[in-house]
Amino acid sequence: MDEKLRITERIRKDENDYERALCKAAESVCSDNNIRLVLITGGSCSGKTTTTKKLAALITEMGRHTHTISLDDFYRNAEDSIYLENGTRDIESINSLEIGLIKKCFCDLVEGKEASVPRFDFISQHRTDNYEQIILDGTEVAIIEGLHALNPQLYDGFSSSSKTYKVYLFSDDGEDGDPRFKRRLVRDHYYRGSDAKATFDQWDIVKSNELEFINKFADTADIKINTFFPYEKGVLAGPAIEVLSKLPSESKYIERAIEFIKKLSVIKQIPASYVPKNSLLQEFIKVD
Repeated sequence: MDEKLRITERIRKDENDYERALCKAAESVCSDNNIRLVLITGGSCSGKTTTTKKLAALITEMGRHTHTISLDDFYRNAEDSIYLENGTRDIESINSLEIGLIKKCFCDLVEGKEASVPRFDFISQHRTDNYEQIILDGTEVAIIEGLHALNPQLYDGFSSSSKTYKVYLFSDDGEDGDPRFKRRLVRDHYYRGSDAKATFDQWDIVKSNELEFINKFADTADIKINTFFPYEKGVLAGPAIEVLSKLPSESKYIERAIEFIKKLSVIKQIPASYVPKNSLLQEFIKVD
């Protein structure tokens, strides 16, 4: 077997493991028409966007029409924002969301009433007047995606566990590594104009908030899906080294960067062009 074929087979296997987990979740939802809300959460760069799209497509293929809702559309308007002790705007905790509006929306959905789903404009930092009206008819299901989707504050008091199906996403390489950091490092460089310093600056804050607001609800999930693909090490190694190598030598993060580069340098690189077009990893890479 030549090298390219061997790598392609490895990629296929890694992708299939993830796809099987999604099929298991979709089958569970479609086997129980009492389920009205599918709640999907996970930390930064765990693959919430792609997983939500893929799960919605699978559930639809299996016979249940879906509506997709992002908790980001329930952010507080700028003038109603909560500020932290250091003066920065709270955009991570559940308090950054309009909890009352979310509960009203979820309650209406579960009870078969017309729910008003807002749209948030991140440029103006306000919800728009363009609300979407949704009614879950027959066997329809709403898929809710967001950092706080499993937080019971959003649905306690009106939705029993029989009405919800909870999905928790994580990325674990089995080696005490940090796959999501590498994903974010590369993604933010390509798509958000961020350098290594900016990613390092945010990462410790991100991880701390996840412990408080996301991870503690993991055990309430109906299914936990590991979105790590073993082959992604080879795909992300080259781009990650490139980003880390641009960090100034006087940076306070230089020792961490050097350690990362040392570990990444021994990994056999895989061209980004090998990544399937429908892969979750497309969220984090750039194919020329």
